[in-house]
Amino acid sequence: MITLVAAAAATTTFATPHQAAAAPSPSPPAAAQSASARSVRDRYPHGLRDEAVTEPEHRPAKTRRLASKAADGVQVVIDVLDRNGKPPATDDANGVIFYPLDGSDPLYGELDTGHVEGRLPAGEYAVVAYVKTPEGNGDASTSVVYRPRVLVRDATKLVLDAREARPVSVSVDRADARTLDGAMKITQRLGGTPMVTIWGVPLKNGYVTPTDPEAGLVFTTQAVITRNGMQSGSPYVYNVVAERQERIPANPAFHVKTADMAKVGVRYGTEGRPTCTGGHAAPDWAEGGGIGFFTGVGAAPATRTEYYTPGVAWDIDWMNTTPDCAFEFDKTEFWNRTVRFAEPGPHQWNLTPAPFGPARPVVIWGSGDEPALAVHMHSTWDGRSALAPYTGASGSSVLRDSTGRVVYESDQPGTAHGWPVPPPGNYTLTIDEKREASYSPLATRQHAVWHFTVRDDGVVALPSIRYRTPLDDDATADAGARQELTLTVDRAPQSRPSLQISYDDGKTWTPVTVRRKGTEWAATLTNPASGFASLRVTAAGVDQTVIRAYAVRGRRS
Repeated sequence: MITLVAAAAATTTFATPHQAAAAPSPSPPAAAQSASARSVRDRYPHGLRDEAVTEPEHRPAKTRRLASKAADGVQVVIDVLDRNGKPPATDDANGVIFYPLDGSDPLYGELDTGHVEGRLPAGEYAVVAYVKTPEGNGDASTSVVYRPRVLVRDATKLVLDAREARPVSVSVDRADARTLDGAMKITQRLGGTPMVTIWGVPLKNGYVTPTDPEAGLVFTTQAVITRNGMQSGSPYVYNVVAERQERIPANPAFHVKTADMAKVGVRYGTEGRPTCTGGHAAPDWAEGGGIGFFTGVGAAPATRTEYYTPGVAWDIDWMNTTPDCAFEFDKTEFWNRTVRFAEPGPHQWNLTPAPFGPARPVVIWGSGDEPALAVHMHSTWDGRSALAPYTGASGSSVLRDSTGRVVYESDQPGTAHGWPVPPPGNYTLTIDEKREASYSPLATRQHAVWHFTVRDDGVVALPSIRYRTPLDDDATADAGARQELTLTVDRAPQSRPSLQISYDDGKTWTPVTVRRKGTEWAATLTNPASGFASLRVTAAGVDQTVIRAYAVRGRRS
């Protein structure tokens, strides 16, 4: 007899880059699990050209190991078969998970050549097994054998047969389109709360067992589809979510029409020197978490057509790196945004990585590994940047009290760790950065200052100013042209910003009139004959300066 153990024992057994749902894990503190508190390496644990992964928040909590009195439960015998009808090797199917429908702690039974027996508390369970089967082509398939409702009242025998599983696929109405990658997800209501029970199982050679209708069950697939399944260089990318509620269908093959997708013409820009670009798109599930699959665009500036399933929140990122397309962590700029398209139809994005500036700063306070300070210093109008360190950049973050005494300091611009909450009072945060990136002559210096009050140990959300101005694909404007600059003061939208412009890298500054433009602010500049434009903007509690915000060159005929 093999004793059933807690589901947490499955953590290392089942977790893979594609299949992280086999075992629950505890959630970090609320501040630490915010987007601002996650590093680029956390988001891309396998590299920038692999999946962007965030764990779901709504998963069963980590459980304790069964106590000995569990022997008083109900006897269960489980046998698992692979797609050939044979008991799988233990390495190919190493456990069965039992999710109590009342929401209590899940249990996990370790398989030995497809067999496990032991005792469970009486009740109803969703039962899951992952089964790998060697296929004739040398690959292995992964079957999810799912039973959404199993009553355990008397002695129970259950066969989980992967031969019942059906292949999962997603396709579109384009002759040369092939699935690059994808994953399936199952959510079921446990104890009245929708919980992710299956997450990240790959579509490639992926199978799942159909089910009868079950209230609270949601089966979902996501897929990235490109020309001939290319990871890089495809002129189009389909980001698809296909969802079926209440059951896993008998034929989990989903076909999507292009006319039902949001169609986005995307222009990827540079900062004036050659780069390579690419990125990820991940559904932002209501339960939290997501998997974004990488697709490379190639040399930039570049244009690509991207399709998105409407009605889904998409967590999108894009990255500019060195021309060799290596996408190394310390040689790549990163931005992300969340978008939702209400309905099918055309859209246009021009992702010009300038002007830079800080975005939605927060002071979290803490003494652990989480960042106590999170300021996304390289953000643009279109997307929020990663946290420092940045390619070719150095700098500091300094917190001073009302007397000017240094309370805390960090050797990174916009990022700090181990800053516990200081005594209540008025404080000034100053961030300085110098930057010299091989693929950019822009944003060579940034200087930002915030004045705020600390009252307790709560998170302090600070204002920031975003800039938008029409620029070419290489972040340049025409010499002598009238240039409109739009400003938004995040977290203080009614604060009228004060703007100054410099054309000599900040040696001299000229005030510029700012006017209200709807819910935003605007100013009109006159570009010089050549060189760069630098910006200094102040608003309620914030003073931001960026040297070389954009470049100016002679008019083209």
